[in-house]
Amino acid sequence: MRGCGAATVFLMLGPACLYAQATSCESLPASKPQDIGALANAGLALSRAQRYDAAAVCYRKVLALDPRIVPIQLNLGLAEFKGGHPREAVEPFKAVLAAQPDNRQARTLLGMSYYGSRMFKEAAATLAIALAADPEDAQLHYYRAQSLLASLQYKESLKDFEWLLRRDPDSAATHMLMAQALDGLNRPDEALKELNAALAKSPAEPNLHFSIGFIDWSEQKNEEAEKEFHAELARDPSHAGALAYLADIMIRRDDFDKAKPLLEKAISIDPALRIAHLDQGIVFAHEKQLDRAIAAFKEAIRLEDSGPDAHFRLARVYKEAGKRDEAAAELAIVSKFRGETSQNTLHKATGSAPALEPGK
Repeated sequence: MRGCGAATVFLMLGPACLYAQATSCESLPASKPQDIGALANAGLALSRAQRYDAAAVCYRKVLALDPRIVPIQLNLGLAEFKGGHPREAVEPFKAVLAAQPDNRQARTLLGMSYYGSRMFKEAAATLAIALAADPEDAQLHYYRAQSLLASLQYKESLKDFEWLLRRDPDSAATHMLMAQALDGLNRPDEALKELNAALAKSPAEPNLHFSIGFIDWSEQKNEEAEKEFHAELARDPSHAGALAYLADIMIRRDDFDKAKPLLEKAISIDPALRIAHLDQGIVFAHEKQLDRAIAAFKEAIRLEDSGPDAHFRLARVYKEAGKRDEAAAELAIVSKFRGETSQNTLHKATGSAPALEPGK
């Protein structure tokens, strides 16, 4: 396509140079097969100009005329993916693979699109197939490991993290991710070993002191955990997790006055921290601010209904407030958990998998 200036051409149909500089495909005709060439090449020009949303409009118009054009399905997936819409990229890449099961580019991009869409189980399965074809691709190992970790497949994720550490033993970030997987497998001593290895490599690594503190906190080592949370806050005074878990230690000591401002600050920074709302409910209940306690426990449940703790505490506050029917309803929910407790893991405490950066 030398006369039209496109860098990559998957499809060329008809004399499309007239449309290569199109600003959009909204006004281009899309009613008969002869229109496909102009639409396709306008899409290519727009993609080259990094106007991915406009390019996607062109490709969708082509596919409305003929959905069997595999290169256009691939182009559409790429436009959606690079435009920051990974969920919209999934179906085009699946369409490519339906026609060309061995298309490695589509397989890899489908896996990355699942990852960007937070469909982590699907991402892990798809990236495993891509890795079978390219086992030395470090980026694929990284995203598959993160997908396995995010879908709580801790044992499987260890294999990828171990591979990454063999390739780069000095990676503090990989040691930290290994620790998350080991903690999920209830192997805290090994998790701490990985975190200390990360500390030796990169003492100022974000979340590192918090992660060590979290393991200590989960083992009821309150003094050691408090020291680590303060170390994380010295590095980053706005670390919401360190503030919240430090407040939880204060509550363990029945020091509600110290916990309260820490929780308020943590929630102002990150309103989605479940433990902060749960502990705020405990503080409010202690202060006999029953309506505020009820609201806090309800918010903790809304954020993550993974165990009986918030339901049990909510039932107690309802009972104290004279709301017996509501208390009974919450206790009925508690009984359904059958002795389970909320699983508070390092992976959950440190946040979700890192965002996809499709432009890189």
